[in-house]
Amino acid sequence: MGLSFAISQPASANINCESGTVITHSNGSLYTCLLSQKATVQLSYNYGISTFPCQAQSYILFDVNGQFQRCQLAEDIQIQRGNSVERCPTDFWVDVSIPDKGNIAINCRQY
Repeated sequence: MGLSFAISQPASANINCESGTVITHSNGSLYTCLLSQKATVQLSYNYGISTFPCQAQSYILFDVNGQFQRCQLAEDIQIQRGNSVERCPTDFWVDVSIPDKGNIAINCRQY
């Protein structure tokens, strides 16, 4: 049996975690867990919404404020970089941050 979490703005998603894998920050907010099924995280910021399909049986991470930080992709995504588009493939990890000015920083890497 797994545990379910709902996260809200600026990110929204329903997260289903495998039992025994949930780790929380000292303030009680979710830090990480092993996803029991695919989770789609939608992240709102100043210039729009980004969607991140996170892979089942992989860890998802959040910061102390509950802000989505990282997951392993279940599908390819495209990242806009100025006038160009970068492909971040399935099974790569996406790292996300939203600095104070509300812009989004997305990094794609293979761990």
